[in-house]
Amino acid sequence: VMTYLGTLPGGNFSFAKDINNRGQIVGSSDSGASTQHAVLWEDGQITDLGTLPGGTFSTALAINNRGQIVGSSTNAAGETHAVLWEDGVITDLGVPPGGTSSSAVDINNRGQIVILSQNGSGVTRSFLWEDGALTDLGVMPGATFTIARAINDRGQVAGDSFGAFLWEKGRMIDLEELEQPGSSTAHGINNRGEVVGAGSTDRIRFTRPAVLWTKR
Repeated sequence: VMTYLGTLPGGNFSFAKDINNRGQIVGSSDSGASTQHAVLWEDGQITDLGTLPGGTFSTALAINNRGQIVGSSTNAAGETHAVLWEDGVITDLGVPPGGTSSSAVDINNRGQIVILSQNGSGVTRSFLWEDGALTDLGVMPGATFTIARAINDRGQVAGDSFGAFLWEKGRMIDLEELEQPGSSTAHGINNRGEVVGAGSTDRIRFTRPAVLWTKR
């Protein structure tokens, strides 16, 4: 059964990005005024999560089972910053050193947050935010970028850095065992440390089948 979640008043579109075990759903919606705000759907009601002071845009990308929500918002200066919504309060998580913008893409049930940051050249780096402290996840050998996409409750992070990786306790593990270097991507990880994504195994046809990485 499909349920229409609706939009903010006057809105024309909305996107649902994540759902937790309590049935709370987060995403974004316009309000018919060329603006897009992060929203929470709960018990059939839609709530505008708002923006940083002076901002006009926000989006929510993930929610944990504690109801903590992460995403990004513009501020009064028009800069895009990673943010955390908790109990109706929005917190600016800032931009890591060297970056010009940031976005929080995932949060686990311990409140650990994965943040992506871009510099002035458009290069993306990934960080782990925990209790106000930022940890740079680094890059794989030969790579200049890191795009983390998911974190589990053990603090393990999965993403790409010229190929799929698993980050754990300060160490980045190369998951790629494919014929086409740099072709794999990691998109999800569960609490058992199993990672899913895609990767090319054919040098000629460049096919990209779904793959599962598990511990030997």
